[in-house]
Amino acid sequence: MISCTQFIPLYNELFKYLESRGGHDAVLQYWYYTSDYKLGDPTNPNSLAAKCEQFGGVAGARAYWGNVLTEEACDTLSLANPEKKYYYSHMRYCPSRGMLNAMEHIEPYYDYCGHCSVIYQRVLNKYGADYIRDTRETDHAACRSLLYEIGGEMPDFDWRTIPDEEILKMQSDESLTIRDEKREGKKYLHRAFYYSIDNALRYCGETYGDEAVMEFFVTYTKAFYAPQIEEIRKGGLPAVKEFIEKMYTVDEAMDVLHTELTEDKLTVTVDACPAVRYIHSANQTPSKYLILQTSVMYDVIAKEAGLSFTLNSYREEDGAAKYTFTK
Repeated sequence: MISCTQFIPLYNELFKYLESRGGHDAVLQYWYYTSDYKLGDPTNPNSLAAKCEQFGGVAGARAYWGNVLTEEACDTLSLANPEKKYYYSHMRYCPSRGMLNAMEHIEPYYDYCGHCSVIYQRVLNKYGADYIRDTRETDHAACRSLLYEIGGEMPDFDWRTIPDEEILKMQSDESLTIRDEKREGKKYLHRAFYYSIDNALRYCGETYGDEAVMEFFVTYTKAFYAPQIEEIRKGGLPAVKEFIEKMYTVDEAMDVLHTELTEDKLTVTVDACPAVRYIHSANQTPSKYLILQTSVMYDVIAKEAGLSFTLNSYREEDGAAKYTFTK
């Protein structure tokens, strides 16, 4: 299982892989797919479309983003005008892009932040709303955006450049809702990324075939987990145990994980996969590629570190699994 907190580097590396297959247009096609079949799926109660169906375009997007911005531990200053039906946000720090910026062994895709406008706007337009962004700060993990009702009134200030201090001065206006949300005290744990990971592999397979999924996933595993592979190469089976337990701890899923370590073997038992559990809760069906997050990822890591990996059992309906690492 890939931790939901590690979706962003996979997303980033998939953009690069798709670009290598068909240029930037291939990346755009994936963003359209993500918009239509993930964010735009009203049968998923956690999707943007479901919130827009329930509350309308602008209000639905605010409801959706309220949860996402909290679970992604974002630092934002926002202003909402319910009467004029617009919503301004200054993302002062995006932990997802910040994660990529901080990685020394992974280079951010040159248009990484471009996906936000595409995937959100495509859904919102169906519900009478529009979404535009100012991306001049994205290299520093920041941006500004405006959500508004199509045909409605626009802000009477320049939302692309207005200082935060000017927004805060508007708090005396009772017709406005201003929220100054700091990232301190928030935990980065957005479980919807479980489905995003599976959706990424599904798209790669449906578009380019099973061999392409394997090619991408093996390359991604070797690149992203290079630091962990080196730690395991030096630390052996205890380092594997620490690596796996850390992922389940971060995802608050240690209740389903059991490990048994001997001198020559590490046995891991998972009662139910957190990713499968979440995907089912969202009224979705896991793809046939989800198992690769166990069978291929751990096999690649083990081989690169000089160990052996065996998947002993896997139950598709809930992701329960048993596997071993040996010297």
